[in-house]
Amino acid sequence: MNRAALACAAALVSAAVTLYASPAHAFGGGFVRDSAICPTGKVVIGGGAQVIGEGSADFLTVIQETAPGNVGGSPRAWMTAMKNNDLFNSHSLGLYAVCADAPFSGHELVQRNVTVGGLGFRRTTVSCPAGKVSLSGGATVVGEGSANFDTVIRESGPGNQPSSSSWLVAVENNSFSSHTIAITAVCANAPDGYQIVREDHALIGNSFLRDATSCPAGKVSIGGGMQVIGDGSADFGTKLQESSPGSTPSSTAWTTAMRNGPDAHTIGTFVVCADEPDGYEIVRKRVTIN
Repeated sequence: MNRAALACAAALVSAAVTLYASPAHAFGGGFVRDSAICPTGKVVIGGGAQVIGEGSADFLTVIQETAPGNVGGSPRAWMTAMKNNDLFNSHSLGLYAVCADAPFSGHELVQRNVTVGGLGFRRTTVSCPAGKVSLSGGATVVGEGSANFDTVIRESGPGNQPSSSSWLVAVENNSFSSHTIAITAVCANAPDGYQIVREDHALIGNSFLRDATSCPAGKVSIGGGMQVIGDGSADFGTKLQESSPGSTPSSTAWTTAMRNGPDAHTIGTFVVCADEPDGYEIVRKRVTIN
């Protein structure tokens, strides 16, 4: 091949590469595992994560872990792990911790560890001590440090209604390795005005719902979530995509997003409400997920 032909071929290759170059923004497909932390002197009573600043849509995120935790031995943190399955767009995330002054009557984190085998699934509850109610809860991988463990939170919400002494979580393990999963509930003596509000939504297979469930007038949101209603206990193939307070610095609603599995289901969206406790505050940590 002569020099002119080589130059022409090189130009064509360069043009082909340019056609498939990365766009100006970072590609999606990223992962975040991080915590929002309550100020010293306060305890965490709820938390979660959602996409912020982009309106309301299916942002193709998936919550992989979400749960309360300790900072220096004090229960002040809410950790969320989230995967961005949008391969072309990054998102701004709000990581939230719902906080209240300590001591908070009867406040404790109750944890139950279960083993979920490789490519396995578990749908189960953790119960609060007698006389206490659940304010919020979730699940996280424990004993393996911090990484992307390829789990998926399928459901997370109060175990029963109109009040609850337990928290239900469904989690799928998409890795080949087994994991120890901590199912955790934030438990306390029922605060003044304690109430669980549930709204039911009929979803066809593989459909999507993003909804804000509101507390009655004069009450604030503490926790919330989504779960399948009326179909017993199974792997329904749902994916919890967002779950967090509706706004800051205070909130009267809980925002959740879920992708339904292949079959039609009734999906319950939940918000745990109460009269505003002393020191009520929502801490938001903003991060970018590529």
